Amino acid sequence: MKSTHFRVQTNLSTEAAEKTALELEKFRRALLLAWDNEFDPPGEVEAIILRSPDQLEEFTDARIAGFASRGENGPLLVMSGDSFLMGESSADQRIQAHELAHYLSSFVLLRQPRWIAEGFASYLESLYFKGASAEVILGRPVRWMLGYVRAHGWMSLEELWAWQTINGMSESDLRRHYASSWLWVHYLMNVHGEQFADFQGRLARAEEPRRAFEASFQGVKDLAGGLRTYVDTGRYAILTIPLPEVPSKVETRELDGAEVHAIRARLRLMTPGSATREQRRQQAEQEIAQALREDPTNVSAVYLQSMFSEDASQRLALARELVKARPDSGKAWAMLADALRQSGGSAVEQEQALLRAMELQPQNATVLNNLAWFYVGSENPQKAFELAKRAVALAPADAAILDTYAAVLFQSGHCPDSLRIQRRALDVLHESTPESQRRILQDRLDKYERACQRTSGQKP
Repeated sequence: MKSTHFRVQTNLSTEAAEKTALELEKFRRALLLAWDNEFDPPGEVEAIILRSPDQLEEFTDARIAGFASRGENGPLLVMSGDSFLMGESSADQRIQAHELAHYLSSFVLLRQPRWIAEGFASYLESLYFKGASAEVILGRPVRWMLGYVRAHGWMSLEELWAWQTINGMSESDLRRHYASSWLWVHYLMNVHGEQFADFQGRLARAEEPRRAFEASFQGVKDLAGGLRTYVDTGRYAILTIPLPEVPSKVETRELDGAEVHAIRARLRLMTPGSATREQRRQQAEQEIAQALREDPTNVSAVYLQSMFSEDASQRLALARELVKARPDSGKAWAMLADALRQSGGSAVEQEQALLRAMELQPQNATVLNNLAWFYVGSENPQKAFELAKRAVALAPADAAILDTYAAVLFQSGHCPDSLRIQRRALDVLHESTPESQRRILQDRLDKYERACQRTSGQKP
């Protein structure tokens, strides 16, 4: 099922599925009101929706009703159908709102320190709709966060600026950081709205966050004291905003059995839980095998089958067979291009496969990026420039895509811009990124800085 901004895969009834897709569109449109009434970023979000938490529990040992992840081509929400109810938001709905807010804010705030990213998403997760009316309520306090800071206090801004990762943090530390970030954002928006808006504008221009904050709040004294008064008095603004028209177009098609098993394989691999990597792989391979029995040319199943193969020649053979069987699948052509690259295939054939993939999926940021990177490798920045620029417009918080764009800018002689974009790429790297990959991006930044210094004669 496809709506204007969501691609939904579900086992809900057709009527319930269409309603859920439209509710997602409504929620997205409401969240956008935090920025501008005309703001409408490109791209789509993938959603996998199971009928109930019990069905989602099959893939995990924890009772959850939803989580957020990253799919093959962008953001992915996984949830149960009964967790996404409009009105007074449930804890599960707030999780989805929080993650959707992260995705949407990436199109506006091009550089985000963690406390701003989490604080702003937490501010937006309390959104709800006023009864059956077309009015959106923004700015309500998140109850557990407000209760936490009143009971346990909060972190200083200096402490929050140092927050870089959640890996290895205890549950109590996470609660403290999240609650404190939400409190500071809520306070600054309500009490120092003009300065906070200026700060957001600077982040939107990709200025260095700490210097941007100091410039925006220059002259404002005793922020910490003002925050204490704010918590004590409990005076804050709640905004009631009319909801603009929401897209209502929905296209529906029935999933075949092979596609269902491919989705189940993906859920086996990514759903939170204590299963080991090997256990997840074994379960996923069983689902893939069943999918291929039902349809040996199912694109999603063959893609997963190829992902598990360690033999480059086998991956290439699978990809060649797939494009023969599914010549109109952009995903199949992208898979062929990747297999050719890994196996040392000819540059001409790689380019042809990437061009065909882009023709079939012109809004796929990953495909655009892969073609741009191919041209970077052949030192042809003229061909890469518009491709990389379009990929960034579709996925402004993807480190790999920003890294490609920075390389294109560097090859094109735009030194200051390449530095700015490469720093953004490092900013948005997920904390689970291996240190080796982080080092690659840092080495490129170091290379650009040295070259820019030689060109300008001074440190940029």
